[in-house]
Amino acid sequence: MKPFLVTEPQAGRVPLWGLVFLALAHAFTGFFGRDPWRGDDVVGLGIVHTMLLALQRGDAEHWLTTRLPAQALPEEGPLPFWVGSLIGWVVHPTGFDLSLLLRMLWALAWLGSLALVWLAVQRLSRRPELLAHDPLGIAARPDRLARALADCAVLLMLACLGLVERVHETSAEAMSMLITAAATFALAWGLDSPRKAGWLSGALVAAACLTKGLAFALALAAAQLVLLIASPHWRSVALTMGWRSLLAAALPLGLWLAALGEFPVSGADWLHGWWQHQWRAIFAFSGARWRELAVQPWWFFWPAWPIAAWALWQWRDRLREPAILLPAVLAGSFLVLAPVSAETVSAWLMPVSIPVVVLAAMGLPTLRRGVTTLIDWYAVVVYGLIALMFWAYFIAWVSGWPARMAYRMELLARSSEPALLAFTTVLSAGATLAWLALVRWRLARKAPVIWRPVVIASSGLVLVWFLYSTLFLEGHNTRNSYREMSVRILSVMRQAPHAEQQCVEVRRVSTSVQASLQWFAGLRFSASANCPWLLIQDSGASIREAAPGIAGWQLVWVGARIGERQERFRLYLRGITEVRGPTDAQRGFAGGAAAGAEADR
Repeated sequence: MKPFLVTEPQAGRVPLWGLVFLALAHAFTGFFGRDPWRGDDVVGLGIVHTMLLALQRGDAEHWLTTRLPAQALPEEGPLPFWVGSLIGWVVHPTGFDLSLLLRMLWALAWLGSLALVWLAVQRLSRRPELLAHDPLGIAARPDRLARALADCAVLLMLACLGLVERVHETSAEAMSMLITAAATFALAWGLDSPRKAGWLSGALVAAACLTKGLAFALALAAAQLVLLIASPHWRSVALTMGWRSLLAAALPLGLWLAALGEFPVSGADWLHGWWQHQWRAIFAFSGARWRELAVQPWWFFWPAWPIAAWALWQWRDRLREPAILLPAVLAGSFLVLAPVSAETVSAWLMPVSIPVVVLAAMGLPTLRRGVTTLIDWYAVVVYGLIALMFWAYFIAWVSGWPARMAYRMELLARSSEPALLAFTTVLSAGATLAWLALVRWRLARKAPVIWRPVVIASSGLVLVWFLYSTLFLEGHNTRNSYREMSVRILSVMRQAPHAEQQCVEVRRVSTSVQASLQWFAGLRFSASANCPWLLIQDSGASIREAAPGIAGWQLVWVGARIGERQERFRLYLRGITEVRGPTDAQRGFAGGAAAGAEADR
């Protein structure tokens, strides 16, 4: 590779207060005032809520496995939800809101991932193999260079486009990043403290299996095995780390399987579903998945991936150096197993961002000035235009002018009245002015520090996420939660003769909807055929047809979320006559809810 030299001015650190501020702003933006989002976010909350209820009644059988009241979810690993339910059980007597508690826990997990990436890069980059030859004595001190590169890694994590929303969901995917960051640190630590690192890396393999399944655990285990066998640096500690890692991985998994064995019916059924979910992906070679794997990484890892690719090219003659080999092997292990993973592509790419960012941090000192300038101006133009668009649409939404933009916002937010809060508006304006001041300082000063290519990209993405989560929070809640529909369904059920019995049988109702109605309306879903209520979800062409009657059931409500045209819900009350359609009497019994839903649609 061509020699490079980082001088003392170039190794200047990001101001600590600025780095902490960006990390906290990224983690806690949208923390207050938002509903659990439909999809993985509310499903995670539903699993924790179900586990918490099991803990409160002393039901270990239903705490050990992931499930909603009417449905087992073997595709979800239990570990992160165990942690959430245990913490919820401890703080429950205080009356603390469970959804707020989980958002705090997941935000801390994201901050922990950033901290572990910082520690891993700092440990790898201070090794003597990475340091350039310095005949003139002008190079930065090793510890100073290591801290500067670690700061750059955190900025790159904050700048990754694909992570900005996913890390705020209460899902196992967000926790998988913490495990991957900890595994990266453990492997780097193993060169200095192989005994402690061996125990930690093995425990993380078990945690990976209990969080995202076999493919995730195999990716971490395979990366560790390759390093211990193929790298001369890790080969010297292979025996010390290897058996400790194996024991630390096998022990918790064995205890978990033994605990499931105490419940031969439900535990065996859940474990059978878990194994089926893991192995099904190996034989499901989907063309759509290959297309997503070919397309998504280009935007998901931006702007880290081009810098990481440049690092591999620049360091191609020294790929066996720990600072390059570790993240390269870890990323390669994930990418090799990506086609046979049971997870969605975006979920699988989340932990891959850790080694990609580490590689990119190692490549920053070798970037050419033209590339640095290109990344800078790209971030200024793109994030500046997005911020300007957000403000233009928000002002149109509030003022009604221009009328076309205001109408478009009403359609997008599914509401004609924005929540105009002076505090959040002023806060958003202050964040925008602060970013403009940072851009002006960065472009005017032309500081020689190595972190300059990524500071605008990371702060720009944080600004865009902040504006979206403050200016459009109410619209985002309306579009992405089932709160309003849950209130309508609950009001209908309370008018029924069996209002005290809120046991609901479901057919084709997605896990996201079940978790939402359980949380917002307190409904008790059950697989039992004796419940007085039946809820059915329609999709596709069937939503354009009249709601059918079902023998033995009385149709009492038909509706959907505000503005939703892709799904429809039918609520039935157990009766003795067959009803062919929603009559006027039934519409009146529903208190006008069905008519209101039709008007919304």
